[in-house]
Amino acid sequence: MSSLVGRRLDAHQDNVVRQDVVIDFHSVVMVPIVTDCLVGHKNTINCLAVSRNGNMLASRGCDGMRIWDLKRRVQLPTPPQTPAVRNPADPVTCACWITRHEATRKMLCYGTRLGFIGIWHQQGEGLQDFDAKVSRRVGMGKEIMCLAYDHTGDKLEFVELATTIPRTMNFNCTASRNILVFGMYDSEIHTLRGTDGIVITTNSAGPLIGYASVDAAQMLFLMDNVTNGFSLHRLEDAVCICTYNTNPVKTFPKQVVFGRKATLVVGGSDTGVIYIFDKNEGTLKQVLQHADKGRVQTVTTYDGTHHSLIFGATSMNNTEPTISIWCRKLDSVAKSTNDHPLESALKNFVRGIAQLTITMALIAYVLRTHNTSRISLAPLGNAWQEYSKKFNRPQDLTDDVCLLVEKYIEDQKRGEGFERVRSPVDNKKYAWTSEAHHIRQ
Repeated sequence: MSSLVGRRLDAHQDNVVRQDVVIDFHSVVMVPIVTDCLVGHKNTINCLAVSRNGNMLASRGCDGMRIWDLKRRVQLPTPPQTPAVRNPADPVTCACWITRHEATRKMLCYGTRLGFIGIWHQQGEGLQDFDAKVSRRVGMGKEIMCLAYDHTGDKLEFVELATTIPRTMNFNCTASRNILVFGMYDSEIHTLRGTDGIVITTNSAGPLIGYASVDAAQMLFLMDNVTNGFSLHRLEDAVCICTYNTNPVKTFPKQVVFGRKATLVVGGSDTGVIYIFDKNEGTLKQVLQHADKGRVQTVTTYDGTHHSLIFGATSMNNTEPTISIWCRKLDSVAKSTNDHPLESALKNFVRGIAQLTITMALIAYVLRTHNTSRISLAPLGNAWQEYSKKFNRPQDLTDDVCLLVEKYIEDQKRGEGFERVRSPVDNKKYAWTSEAHHIRQ
């Protein structure tokens, strides 16, 4: 059985109220996912950006920029935003986090429709405040369509192509630091030389590019083809490998990104849902209900060590704008299976030694506490000698130790027994939960 727990965060007031509701999805939902809903924007949400460590989310609409603490699910204080920044005629069109490897304070960079660029710098106690460092118009004041940041550099570069309206931009991971630019209306992918911005190669991917995203290995890219859904292409020649049909009612451009270590395709819709496809098979894996209806043109993802996140945002003004957050915990069993054999063997050996040490200490403590000698440690020593001779696996050794402990517990049951505190959901794979409590912003 699959179940979802939905949480709503209301940022209109000083207190953030969270209410949990249980949501049941169609059979395409394969795993339980916990979802949160961030509420606070008054207008269309144009862009989402997650910090590198996954702790913060920046969202921007026509009513200003907001920053959310994803751990506490609260909105953080932001610098005073002038009427020009909140101007509906000049909404923020793109945003990205600028974080150098050696820096502890994050910076948020954003661009607007009228060509303004702004940079906020993290500061204050607990690094929960932001200060506006830059706010100026660049170039000829044309719309800033996309931003890209090279973590190895310290310069801010601007490139303008006379024949292309860029939809997405990426730095090449090679030493040349070339720039990949995806054109919106001409569907051309330009490679610009990193030293001078000269176009060195150009490929065509189709009629239109509503949005594009490149995988971490820079071998593939996804795009919204603005016709029947999304498509996967090779980056070297823009040849289409796979298509993901969503049967759109209207051909609004929608963001599409890679998810869960580039194994999933996550994209928006014009029907209030977020689609999740298997990248290689092309099959629909899940449908996430962001809203009852309306456009979900803004989506992004984040891959952490133990979980993956999917974010979706409302892209219409005639409904309450919300940001939905969907979380899937990574399968530790599958993760360990994919480990290198030598690495797994080393981990098992260290785990076995640790378990042996803890078990020996536990037995010594129990014997000393109960002043009994019914259990001899000789079998444990024999087990260790046997392990040293035959180089058995650590699991074999720990199994012998566990047998000794179980024998001791069985002997003690006749006298003084142990009481185990068991959770009512210990034997359940999934649990339905419902709670309601308040979080102080």
